[in-house]
Amino acid sequence: MSFNILIGGLIHNGDINATRKLFDEMPERNLATWNAMIAGLAHFELDEEGLECFLRSRREACVPMSLDMCVGSSLAHMYMRSGHLEGERVLKGLPFLNVVSCNTVIAGRTQNGDPEGAFHHFILMKNVGLLSDHVTFVSIISACSDLAALAQGQQVHAQVIHVGVGSVTPVRSSLISMYSKCGCLEDSSTIFSESDASDLVLWSSMIAAYDFHGRGEEAIKLFNEMIGEATIIML
Repeated sequence: MSFNILIGGLIHNGDINATRKLFDEMPERNLATWNAMIAGLAHFELDEEGLECFLRSRREACVPMSLDMCVGSSLAHMYMRSGHLEGERVLKGLPFLNVVSCNTVIAGRTQNGDPEGAFHHFILMKNVGLLSDHVTFVSIISACSDLAALAQGQQVHAQVIHVGVGSVTPVRSSLISMYSKCGCLEDSSTIFSESDASDLVLWSSMIAAYDFHGRGEEAIKLFNEMIGEATIIML
């Protein structure tokens, strides 16, 4: 059995310590080995260690690193989670764009305070013919919230309905927040009222929307209703 297969098996079993030990004791490492180790660290969200492993691979590998789509997207995601936009450079080196890699950039831009950049990549994604999924929409709706861009938010909402992901909880939660931050509390309330009453995430989003608008009484009232609803569900 090859070392690469052993590394994959240890990662699959959740034993990252044994994986590290095996990796460090290997007499030599090829591209598949580095890729497997980077992907494993990404899986456990060990971002700093994963990035260091990537940089180490660039120093020690005898040939340039060739990242496959899965590992490349994971590596870019680690960069983004760590606040480093160098992840986009990694994605540009991949053989082609897919939804996962585009979502990584859009989410990274949004999380790192660049909603305009998120929109740029959202438009690029559409222009190359990639279809957005619920992950895409959560990030781009958050970008609309950050910009208080109501018109763009409404357009994205229309796309959400067209694609058929309007019932997905993170999407609905993002829409409630977006309309609230754009000054349209009634739209937030409408989305909430059309949602599953048992979903506590949406209750929390609507309570936060009331609080954002200084509607403390409504927020407290809704909170008490949420507690009552949760009690009924538990019974």
